[in-house]
Amino acid sequence: MRLLNSSLLVVLIGSGVVVAAQDVFQGITREPRPEEYIHWNNSSFMEIKSELQQSLRDGNGIFGTDFVYLNGLPAGEHRTHNVQFIHRSGYTQPEIHENKWDIYVIVDGRGTARIGGERVSFIEGGPNEGQYPELEGAQEYQVEIGDILHVPARVWHQMVTDPSETITYALINIIH
Repeated sequence: MRLLNSSLLVVLIGSGVVVAAQDVFQGITREPRPEEYIHWNNSSFMEIKSELQQSLRDGNGIFGTDFVYLNGLPAGEHRTHNVQFIHRSGYTQPEIHENKWDIYVIVDGRGTARIGGERVSFIEGGPNEGQYPELEGAQEYQVEIGDILHVPARVWHQMVTDPSETITYALINIIH
């Protein structure tokens, strides 16, 4: 096969065919948004985690659970992603998204990620608070600092910890 490719090159060069190089970046608009040039380092994560822990102590968990978050990079019309920082403990409800892929980057703690399966023990039309549905048939992954998870759209997923443990992660939401 290598000989065939070399012969083809010789034939093209010998026949006078000129192949023009193209700039693959030509036509890409460049609208600088310096406010979006962000670097989160370990010190940043520790400050964010401290703020999230305080929010949890203040009782700001969603749906009555130990789940709090901060928007690190809020949604914008000009991009298809955003970044949240999440700190949680114990049980939180399973979730699913029609047009959003989740990428989890675990920055502190450990927990169990349940991915796939079907949600059971949920009363449709009832309040979210006070319900504790589970995922039946989900795959379980033990996650800890440094792990990265990719959860596609339209797949049930849930992150839980032992009630005495916490987990903090950056959640990159890709919206399509």
